[in-house]
Amino acid sequence: MITIEYFNNHYFYKKDLQRLCRKYGLPANGTKAELNNYILKMLHGVLPKDIKPLRKLNKQKSLQFSEISLDTKLFNSGFKLNNEARKYFANYFHVANFHFKKSMAIKMRQVQTNHDNRATVKDLILILNKPSKVLSNSEEDTYQWNHFLQDFYKDPSYRKFNMPIKVAAILWKIIRDSNLPKKYNHNLIIDYYSLIKQYKKRC
Repeated sequence: MITIEYFNNHYFYKKDLQRLCRKYGLPANGTKAELNNYILKMLHGVLPKDIKPLRKLNKQKSLQFSEISLDTKLFNSGFKLNNEARKYFANYFHVANFHFKKSMAIKMRQVQTNHDNRATVKDLILILNKPSKVLSNSEEDTYQWNHFLQDFYKDPSYRKFNMPIKVAAILWKIIRDSNLPKKYNHNLIIDYYSLIKQYKKRC
């Protein structure tokens, strides 16, 4: 059995979390944040059999383009972020192609988790202008590699390397497998070569 300390101090990819969930008999479907939640509940003493999925799979028949309106409920209506919904939004915004935003997917998961019977398609459109309202949640915290890479490229020092993406990947691997915070900081790039030596010694 893994410990809370080990789990909190290490980075896990989604497939690793799913493997752990299956190993301990926990729900294995959902976002990384949801899988993290199941594992942490177990590590804090909740029996696996008592840990239920935060969201149920939506098995309802999908709404067609012609059945969707601004007042369509997001929960238990058959509305899904699929090609029919994409056609609706493309028509609404008068564009040839419409691409779903991350904020829309997060909003849909929140609706399903909270069994929100009030949220409608209009709410999805409103959050496109204010995505921060739904992005500040536990799910966003699981995108650690993406944030690490973004912060790495904000540091002008990356330009001294011929293959900066490789440097970023190596630094991330070192941080990922350590007890250090899973965030980029300028000292990492300054200590790049010494960190590699230390990491090789540990391995």
